[in-house]
Amino acid sequence: MRNEEREKGHSHRSSPSPAHSASLPATPPHPTLPFSIFELHCNISFSTCLVVRKIEDMVGLRTLMRLLLTLATIPFAETRFRHYKWEVKYEYKSPDCYKKLMITINGRSPGPTIVAQQNDTIIVEVKNSLLTENVAIHLHGIRQIGTPWFDGLEGVTHCPIVPGDTFVYKYVVDRPGTFLYHAHYGMQRVAGLYGLIRVALPDGESEPFSYNYDRSIILQDWYHKSTYEQATGLSSIPFGWVGEPQSLLIQGRGRFDCSTPGIEAGLCNAQIPNALPILRISSLTGLSALSFEIEGHNMTVVATDGHYVEAFVVKNLFIYSGVTYSVLIKTDQDPSRNYWASSTVVSRDRTTSNGLAIFNYYPNHPRKPRPRSHPLALPGTIRPLGWLKALRSRLDKVTFTLLPRHRTE
Repeated sequence: MRNEEREKGHSHRSSPSPAHSASLPATPPHPTLPFSIFELHCNISFSTCLVVRKIEDMVGLRTLMRLLLTLATIPFAETRFRHYKWEVKYEYKSPDCYKKLMITINGRSPGPTIVAQQNDTIIVEVKNSLLTENVAIHLHGIRQIGTPWFDGLEGVTHCPIVPGDTFVYKYVVDRPGTFLYHAHYGMQRVAGLYGLIRVALPDGESEPFSYNYDRSIILQDWYHKSTYEQATGLSSIPFGWVGEPQSLLIQGRGRFDCSTPGIEAGLCNAQIPNALPILRISSLTGLSALSFEIEGHNMTVVATDGHYVEAFVVKNLFIYSGVTYSVLIKTDQDPSRNYWASSTVVSRDRTTSNGLAIFNYYPNHPRKPRPRSHPLALPGTIRPLGWLKALRSRLDKVTFTLLPRHRTE
């Protein structure tokens, strides 16, 4: 409350008294106006502007009045605040049909998506209910201009949140794009403490490409050993490799020896055939590089890590931990059936089964008709380095036909 009163007092401070004004040094006249500006205070509320000036030449009063009228018509952007309240705690979950202890935010993993527009102020109140562990959450891709103490780097930019305590993150998202947040204490990210940040353009602005459906997913590798077991092996002498992940998750869901065949659907649901959905794909794996593919569909890459790129078409997308891509997908295949979406480990010999989701053509039921019985399989010897050379940040070459667009979460 005191901080609010201090900020309010600063924003609405009174004009200097005549005695105080007289004691200040004279301000040299503006080169083109017959008066000089003594002081300028802007009150953004109600788009008004309080101008305190010292007029050195009364002859310029008419010019001054014109300038004041001009300033009064200038629109000021209203600051928008997005509030979130999170509780971080351990819970038993079965993201791939194997029950284990994992870290959740408000009972979920991935945690709630932060949704905002460019230049919004994000306020996240985080309560640490882990009982025996500290917590710190890093905002991955957010530049934190002027607020480095909210970057979430435990021991570097701020102290961790101790068990039972609450910490409030407050920062501005100054550029649009798809970003990430994740734990930055120990190996908590691998235990499930992560999520998405979606920053849209301001009202009235649009991206340089068109789409009529918008969906985001996060890819992750999932280990059944606890993070303590993994950390003990990785820090031991001799070195104890954690091995391959037991499963791959797509938006927090996977499959490992499930008693009921099939997976949960709805991860990516194309609205109608012959549409142009955009899929914003992110990866927060612990130790795996992945390839992502949608059966029978090419993907047009249009953005990565908050930057537009020259559009290019790929069959499968190589993605590393901490990276985000936005891709357009033309739903021009047979609308009478659904299709597999698949992730797989690359760049080393793999033993982990593919992560699977259903790319659902509306109005088909997600499970009927089912995709083909055999999921996509990519060879374990794929080397993605050559593919990365295709990324070129040249926005001027992105050209798409503008179509009516509908956004949805």
